[in-house]
Amino acid sequence: MSLTVSLVAVLFVAAAMVASGAFAAAWRRDAMSALAGIPLMLGGAGVALVGVTRFAARASAAVESPAPIVVRVSGPPLGQEFAVTVAIAALALVILGIAIAARAGRAEAPR
Repeated sequence: MSLTVSLVAVLFVAAAMVASGAFAAAWRRDAMSALAGIPLMLGGAGVALVGVTRFAARASAAVESPAPIVVRVSGPPLGQEFAVTVAIAALALVILGIAIAARAGRAEAPR
């Protein structure tokens, strides 16, 4: 059984992640809960970036160059490095949200 994923499916998943992250960020009243939607939006942007670069690399590898020098795609698609950077930034935002929540919980605790 073979599973194929098209660019449209990847973009729908990315759009759903961005939309749910924006909904979570806009719907919550306190800042700590709203910060939970930002990494989801960044993750959706990363999924879209990796999907587009994957299919762009496949399309450019299938096209022959009219020049005498044949250009082929070798190595991983460009842009995955940026997607990893976005994922690290999203993780940093999650850690920031946890730290803010812990500090606010300590400040509100009765002594």
